[in-house]
Amino acid sequence: MSLTNGENKKYGSNGSGPQLRLVALLMIAIVGCAAYFRLASSHDVHALHQLPISKVHLLLAVRVLIVAFLAYLFLIPRIKRWIYNVGHGGEFDRALRLNRFWSVMPFYGSSLKGPILFNAGRYSEAIEFLKPLAFDRQGKPRLTSVEFYTYAIALENSGREAEAQKLLEAAVQVPQRTAGFHVALATCLLSQKKDAERARELMEQALATPDMQTTTYGRNSDYLMRLARYAWALAACGRCDESKAQLAKAFDDSSGLKDCDLAGLQYFAGEAWRSMADWKKARAAFEEALRLSPDGPAATGAKKALAKMRAEAQS
Repeated sequence: MSLTNGENKKYGSNGSGPQLRLVALLMIAIVGCAAYFRLASSHDVHALHQLPISKVHLLLAVRVLIVAFLAYLFLIPRIKRWIYNVGHGGEFDRALRLNRFWSVMPFYGSSLKGPILFNAGRYSEAIEFLKPLAFDRQGKPRLTSVEFYTYAIALENSGREAEAQKLLEAAVQVPQRTAGFHVALATCLLSQKKDAERARELMEQALATPDMQTTTYGRNSDYLMRLARYAWALAACGRCDESKAQLAKAFDDSSGLKDCDLAGLQYFAGEAWRSMADWKKARAAFEEALRLSPDGPAATGAKKALAKMRAEAQS
């Protein structure tokens, strides 16, 4: 079971690309400057206030448009981060409505519908929406895109781990800006109880990779999630004392986490305790994850884990 980590925070940026914004900005700036200098060249500065009212209004309008456009470009990434955080906090339907409203605006970039559906645990809908974005028209995977990343972990969380592993294996073979794909592959391997040593190596590589988060909270929450996954990998390798030490380290620094992120931490802790055959602590961690965040990926994983534990206890 994978959760969205820092990778999906990239949805908060404008997906239309800096080149497009720069071209549009330059066009408006050029028009504004041309209008200003044309007017200024035909009138000295002291007489500028004597311009015909229509020209003064034109000059003022151009300046206002430039300022408004700059403000719009500045606000769009922040609006996207706000919408993502609304969904990440559990208000999934509201986030979807906000995304639908804003996504028709110029320069909004990539839609947030995919990660919102993922965080809501609606994996089949997320997969359907993300697939055309995760692959090009020839069917080749866009191995470095955040849409491909979310598509792969949605496959994993929907029970299609083998498909997800194949895609993630391809992604870690190409240069990436972050270690998110390494984290996702490690989690996918651990979920299938496959190659724990490789999962541990992937997590060590991820922990050693500089974080691309833009906020202190994002960096901290992502790091703590990686520590908990690393503890799971260590436990799966039979290195229980080291696993316990990593869990203690993660929870010692978790006081500022939001409930939805703390639920993820509890879920991974539960998986680590389960790998160490400490059923009591595993059950307590999974139940705490459900209490903190009744919906979303952590809850889905905790419910599945508790169901497996009950089935194993009855057999």
